[in-house]
Amino acid sequence: MASWLQYNSDAGVTPKKAATVILFDQETNATLLVQRNKSLVFMGGHHAFPGGSVSQQDTGRCVRGTSDTDLAVSISTAVREVFEETGILLVDGDIPGLGHIERMRLEILQSPDKFEDFLEQYNLLIQSEKFIPAGRWITPTFVPMRFDTQYFLYCCKGGISASPIGQEGEITATTWLNVDKALDLRAKGRIQMSTPVVFVLRRLAVLSLDKVVKRLQHTPGFSEIIHDYIEPAHGIHIVPVSSQTLPPASHTNCVLIGEKELALIDPGINDLKDRERFEAHLDEVLTMSNGILHAILLTHDHPDHSASVHRLAKRYNVPVYAHESYCKRDIAIEEGFCIELVGAPPWRIRCLYTPGHHPGHFAFYEETTDTLISGDMVSNPGTIIIDPESGGDMGAYLNSLDRLSTLVPKMTIPGHGVPLMADSGTELFRKTIVHRRMREARIREAITSGANTVETILLAAYDDTPEALYPLARRQLKAHLIDMNIVI
Repeated sequence: MASWLQYNSDAGVTPKKAATVILFDQETNATLLVQRNKSLVFMGGHHAFPGGSVSQQDTGRCVRGTSDTDLAVSISTAVREVFEETGILLVDGDIPGLGHIERMRLEILQSPDKFEDFLEQYNLLIQSEKFIPAGRWITPTFVPMRFDTQYFLYCCKGGISASPIGQEGEITATTWLNVDKALDLRAKGRIQMSTPVVFVLRRLAVLSLDKVVKRLQHTPGFSEIIHDYIEPAHGIHIVPVSSQTLPPASHTNCVLIGEKELALIDPGINDLKDRERFEAHLDEVLTMSNGILHAILLTHDHPDHSASVHRLAKRYNVPVYAHESYCKRDIAIEEGFCIELVGAPPWRIRCLYTPGHHPGHFAFYEETTDTLISGDMVSNPGTIIIDPESGGDMGAYLNSLDRLSTLVPKMTIPGHGVPLMADSGTELFRKTIVHRRMREARIREAITSGANTVETILLAAYDDTPEALYPLARRQLKAHLIDMNIVI
């Protein structure tokens, strides 16, 4: 199975073409953000840059300065969407009076095909050189609604007046915000912004404009520097890294927490080239936040969670926090141990001892963002293997699951697979307990029916499992038998 998080991929729903404009006032270091209606299924309530889907009626015929038809169409779409969402018309020429403009805005909102006719009627032209290509973003494959969006940077002087069409429409507010202020509001939980918006604002905040333009081209799926990643909450940065793990997973979720001081959890990258790319990604993250790596934490020391720990600890000169059984650790963690990272408020990572999959397994609960990093307690999708030959204990595992099922974090990040929002994480813990108890019942039934060897019990109790997975199922069976005090 490929990574659950892929941007530039043919997997998943086919993305719709779209275009977005980053309106940027260099004098005030401010950008125009629109707030999406909270009722919208896609990014409802989020603050975003104005933009939207390409219409069949967007031909680009009013765009000057380029012979690239696709580019002209994207620019025309971007200008139309900005006009619809904010009332700002990014064109050259004698713009009609406000009353007429507002009437046309309403008409174009209902019929996008009228936009280019309107521009031609008043000899209004779109100058392509004013729209600086600022990266391409394709919605990740795990999202049910996807867009292939071309971003443009448009520099202007003075905060141009903007307003939404009304409180019931797609856009309910428009605001010029200083870049640092916007990031601060997001950090305090006052506004929501998606990963691409935060990506852009961070670079506008710390780099000169010429460097911003170059850095904005390095987006996930289109860069050898930036990994595919998401930042679903302030200071929670998830990077699925390729690792030597068990199917159906092929990647391990490596998690960064913090901003000025960062903690790195479960760097399981094994391949040398992948390690070098991850280090380039981490360097970029640290540069954009003006931060330092403060610590490396391990949920447990299986190679798919720890393969790069020694290399990274040496490269960044940081301590490794892990269970006392891990020989390469610098600091032994135990139940209730807390790591605090600089912030306002600070991030607090509380260690929860959750043995079962591994005798030294921990989950980490970040209290400020209410995020649980659960390691190999669950996989989404997939099953966690409890292997007695490597310290696995089914009874301890079920007890740890039961403990985590009493928590209701805003987000649960499993060791492998898609993050779970709100109570879906708790629900998966409970479902996993139910599934394991069901398997125990099947094993008892098989034994009662006369199965008296591991192989005959396996065939009866795991008849719903593909034969290719029998080697893994055999380990699970042995763990269940030990927990059930049954000797075969």
